Amino acid sequence: MFALKKVFLITIAAAITAAPAMAVQTHNESYQSTPFPVSSKQIAQREAYRQAKAAIKNGDYSEARSLQNGILKGYSLNVWLDYYYLTNDPETSKFKKVREFLKNSNHSELNRILTQKYVEYLGERGQFAKVNELLPHKPFADEEVNSNYKKKMQCRFYEARWHQNKATGDAVAFAASLYKNLKGYPSDCDSFVELWKSKGYLSDKERMAKFESAYVTNRYESVARSLASRLYSSDFGEVVGKAMNLYKNPSEIMSMRNDGSATTRRAAVLAFKRMASLDSKDAQAQFETFKQLFKPTVTENVEIAAILAEGLMSRNNSSKADIAWVDKNLPAVGWSDKLIELRLRRAIWYAQWDKTYDLISLLPDSAQKDINWQYWKGYSASMLGRKDESHRILHAVAKDRSFYGFLAAQKAGMELPYNHKKLSHNVRWPSTVADNEAVRRFFELYSMDDPNADIEWREIAKTASDDEAMLMADWALNTGNTGYAIQSVISGQRWDALSYRFPIPYKNIYTRYAKSTKVPLTFLYGISRQESMLNPVIRSPVGAVGLMQLMPGTAQMVSKKNHWKYNGAKDLIIPENNVRLGSMYLRNMLDKFDNNRILASAAYNAGPNRIYRWKSHDGIRRDAAMFVENIPFNETRDYVQKVLLYDAIYGRLINGSRGSILNSHEMNYAY
Repeated sequence: MFALKKVFLITIAAAITAAPAMAVQTHNESYQSTPFPVSSKQIAQREAYRQAKAAIKNGDYSEARSLQNGILKGYSLNVWLDYYYLTNDPETSKFKKVREFLKNSNHSELNRILTQKYVEYLGERGQFAKVNELLPHKPFADEEVNSNYKKKMQCRFYEARWHQNKATGDAVAFAASLYKNLKGYPSDCDSFVELWKSKGYLSDKERMAKFESAYVTNRYESVARSLASRLYSSDFGEVVGKAMNLYKNPSEIMSMRNDGSATTRRAAVLAFKRMASLDSKDAQAQFETFKQLFKPTVTENVEIAAILAEGLMSRNNSSKADIAWVDKNLPAVGWSDKLIELRLRRAIWYAQWDKTYDLISLLPDSAQKDINWQYWKGYSASMLGRKDESHRILHAVAKDRSFYGFLAAQKAGMELPYNHKKLSHNVRWPSTVADNEAVRRFFELYSMDDPNADIEWREIAKTASDDEAMLMADWALNTGNTGYAIQSVISGQRWDALSYRFPIPYKNIYTRYAKSTKVPLTFLYGISRQESMLNPVIRSPVGAVGLMQLMPGTAQMVSKKNHWKYNGAKDLIIPENNVRLGSMYLRNMLDKFDNNRILASAAYNAGPNRIYRWKSHDGIRRDAAMFVENIPFNETRDYVQKVLLYDAIYGRLINGSRGSILNSHEMNYAY
């Protein structure tokens, strides 16, 4: 809820709901928790498997091998024992066995995990030739490295190649990008970055560039001070010293005397950039005076103007005068992709349709294809009288299952593009999946309450046929394993399988509180699906709990207001309590904001006080899309779009309605 938490991908182990297993009639068969007959031999094998696993953990490999060659011969989970043998106590001497496993296991998930473990193990021990054998090709394109896992693997690859005298410009550039990143990098990349430094690529010039970036940005004081201590004895020491004297109060630069030196000018520019970053309006008002005092270079003026532009356009109450100042003072060379997007949103806010249309063409090609910018390209073309172009663009947008796609379809009177893929009528349970080894392994581990069933579930989702994977998702949905159903869609990227992507658990609870609070049932599910993936026990990093991700303080407030008993955060993992409190809080948000789901969902995510500031206060009438596009927080902007989309999808799944993304009240509301 509204601590502006990051909604993060949950693991399957955490995602499985506690609903009991059921036998559900479907496709002429019935679902059971374990669909395959279990023989007495199989029961004995399960016990032997546990013994072998324990033996490996204790280093008794001969006992484990004896069991594998005896009672466990041909058992489906032998691949797991082979994996445990290799990973329980990694050794270089096991490398040949590792290669054999990767070649013969026919298990992509275990191969991925085993590769990662041995790449790390071998890299730490300087076995770079062996790392190269495990990673013969670059794991990811550098521009796709957006997670710690990817960074780790990329670092290990480049480091090993470098030690094999196969360094490339890509390796140098990647190391430099890691060093420059103010947020840091995984510890697994330490040795790679140190290698890059040892080759002479880190100079005081690079340190100074990072210092300037950290100095100007408000959140990296420790980085700035650490770099400053290193730079004091360098050629940049005087500039750094003068700049650090102004760190706490950069506005003091306006009362300092300019001695005419280059170091004073550079320190002054740094201080003014920091001032602009902290208070763009104050810095804007003093920019001309600053230029007269310290005579910054043309390049420095552009850099300052870019910082001011970002600050002015990031403010939700930025005026037309602010925007005009940006257009006048920031030359084309200073416009980054981020600034173009900020200016685009302000153009939309002020209905500057010619500017909107032109700016979209300045975005990178990949960004221009984003569905929101496609919508605004078509919309602005319409407002400029380019009807044929607008019709072509918006009809293409209206085929996309997204907030803007649904909105375009609704406005055009077209059917909403649900694109719902359903389970084939030709599949049968369990015969359709009976020959899938990953399915067999999953049910063995699942029957033993082994959390590694999660890994087998991902293996199924990624490698099984659509019929097999969707039938397994259907089993999950109908046996109360909601998390598995959702994860099947995510891991297998079967985004059209809406029944599994948007399950409907705890329907009696949700229906009861939808009626008592008069909050639409589909809206409750839309909020919950986005907040928690419908996991009743999940906790966010900031402390939000359960299905509707309630903060304990908010739950206490709602309980007190309604005279309900509340015993703290532990109550919130109980679905009944969570939905009762969450639905009442959501009702409060709807009451505050004219029964408008856009505003209520934004308030649920970001807090109600912000919504009052985000709404129009200049008398200009703005529509729903203009408001949504100009929500200043990326997370909340994305959140609102997803909640409204999910609401519409749940309407189709629960009520069978063709529905709409917005009701007439929300369409006609003055935002």
